[in-house]
Amino acid sequence: MIANNPRLAAVGSEANQQRARQAGRTQAVLARIAVEALQAQRPSVHRDRWITALQHRISNPDAALAELGQTMTPPMTKHAYAALLRRALRGGGITTEDASNSSEGSRRG
Repeated sequence: MIANNPRLAAVGSEANQQRARQAGRTQAVLARIAVEALQAQRPSVHRDRWITALQHRISNPDAALAELGQTMTPPMTKHAYAALLRRALRGGGITTEDASNSSEGSRRG
């Protein structure tokens, strides 16, 4: 049982952090594509906010969502930032299918 073995807990924690960093890097690549698509669109109510959230992820690919949310202006929770990022990606034409295909490719190669 991992809870009773500190060494195994540390290994599991490191593995989770590594997966989170990889997911952040993958998300940053998708964010770059979404920013290009959003910049080509006509201005809308949400476009500038979405671009800001996407550029924040691009600038900090290894950061946790909680950290990214706290460093936004105004600061927000990790859940609020994740939702904003999800809407921004969708607004830029990135679907959940695109995201899962991209992460599968990074696991294989």
